[in-house]
Amino acid sequence: MCLGTIAKVIEVHHDGRAVVEDHGRRQLVLEMTVSDDDITPGDWVVVQSGFALERISEKEALEALRIRDSEPEATT
Repeated sequence: MCLGTIAKVIEVHHDGRAVVEDHGRRQLVLEMTVSDDDITPGDWVVVQSGFALERISEKEALEALRIRDSEPEATT
């Protein structure tokens, strides 16, 4: 199962891509449902499978990260 993650926008490229950071790891993502005009460095987004799906507030992002970080790691 693929789960989305919460990431902070670091750079926005006006070709439909953005650089985001999650726990110190940066990745290039595609913006499919979020337009360039809506995302700026410092914003928070939900990322899944290399796509920025939704912009969320900083409050929502920090709460989601707090919950995620408090959950024990799943083992398979």
